[in-house]
Amino acid sequence: METEKRREAIICALPLLLDRPHLWAALREMSANDEPIPPDYFKLWQLQLLETAKLKMTIVQLKEELESQQEQIWQMVPKKRAENVVKQAYVTGQLNGKNIVEERLEFPWAAERTAQFSVLLQSYMAHFSYRAEGGRKKPPGAKTLEGYQKDLEMFIAAMGDMNIGAIDRDVAGQYFSILKKLPPNITRAEAYRGKTIAQILAIKPPPPPQSEYNASKKMERASGMFKWALEEKRKWGIDSNPFVGFGQSGDAVKTRRPFTPDELWKLLTTPQFISKKFPMSYAYWLMPLAIFTGARLGELCQLDLKDFIEVEGIPCIDINDIEAPDLDVPVGGRKKRVKTKNARRLVPVHGELIRIGLLDYVSEMRAKGEVHLFPELSRARRDGPAHAASNWFQRYRKSAGLEAKQETVFHSFRHLFITTLLNNDVSPHQVAPIVGHEADLITGQVYWEKRDASKRKPTVDAFVLPVEIAALIPPIHDVMITPRRVARKPKEVKNSS
Repeated sequence: METEKRREAIICALPLLLDRPHLWAALREMSANDEPIPPDYFKLWQLQLLETAKLKMTIVQLKEELESQQEQIWQMVPKKRAENVVKQAYVTGQLNGKNIVEERLEFPWAAERTAQFSVLLQSYMAHFSYRAEGGRKKPPGAKTLEGYQKDLEMFIAAMGDMNIGAIDRDVAGQYFSILKKLPPNITRAEAYRGKTIAQILAIKPPPPPQSEYNASKKMERASGMFKWALEEKRKWGIDSNPFVGFGQSGDAVKTRRPFTPDELWKLLTTPQFISKKFPMSYAYWLMPLAIFTGARLGELCQLDLKDFIEVEGIPCIDINDIEAPDLDVPVGGRKKRVKTKNARRLVPVHGELIRIGLLDYVSEMRAKGEVHLFPELSRARRDGPAHAASNWFQRYRKSAGLEAKQETVFHSFRHLFITTLLNNDVSPHQVAPIVGHEADLITGQVYWEKRDASKRKPTVDAFVLPVEIAALIPPIHDVMITPRRVARKPKEVKNSS
């Protein structure tokens, strides 16, 4: 076989053995056709098979060499990685011996090497200012950031300023248990001012605890901070989020429901509605607007007169975050904002709102030179114009005999609008763009991409109140708005002497 080794001879002989049937078949075919067999046929056939065998052997050898080289490369990768760590440690002046190198290679870090909770908190809050300066994501407002700060500092008050590497699921669970026992507003209520968490928990009898929803929100904010830290886990030395998943049970969700017909009857038969006399314009308008648009309280309170437009001949409300022209929001005040990008939307005016005179009221306000739909609501406050309206509705709801604060709030009007449409067999992808939700269906996203008032109008008009309840809302022309005057102190009379 002209080979040096027996193994190679066997490899070369195998093709000869396997190809022998083909040889006899070729010879029989030639014999049947009376073709003469070339004198060198067997020699050529043998040479061809030998070349084929040698090529196959070469392929086997190359494959073995390649596998050997790959194994060497894989063995070199950890070594190269370790060499880079050592070089980096040397450059940064930290190469002081074997222990330092081992620490550099260790991950996650030992708990005592990680930063304290307060240090992570400081960096986390600072990153929101970076977002404000150049980030694409809009940072939360000042009030929300203050809430983040207080909720996260609660962990330090309850558990101490721990190293973040020492915070595990057990610690997070202990903290959640404490939160569910604490009363609400402990940072603001006079009764708890100056007291430690332990002292508050020791009060007998124990005060009513905060809702599980609020306790869960604090856990979620801590989870959000650790999620942010994990984006740079090599900087913080952690590889897990101990707060994730706490407080996500069904009973932690806000128990909010739509107003029932009986509750609507109570809200619309108070002395104010019966006498048709209201202390502020929003005391009359906010409830009908919420009922027939499904809009949020904040969205309604910040409406400008410019937001009432006509599209395709259909009167609409343009809910947006665009300030009125030539309007300067006071320093420290609240600019217009919407909850999400989907909250910017076009809502056709419901027929019932036209019946009670909304468009006439808007025209009258424009004639007076007003800019905002509700001039009484100040935008100079950091909380925005909805703050006063929210406080008003809490008092109003209570005066109407609705005491279940945790079940019915102003947002219950929005639940009423959405639930009624869905119960009337209006598809969710038609409801979503009206109320500022994201369409779940691709068809809905495509269908509602444009501000098409004619397609939105039937959805809005599909919301119908019982006739006897709708009749309780008097037209604006029959209503008297009598703003309460703030008593002024008498001017001091200066002595003429």
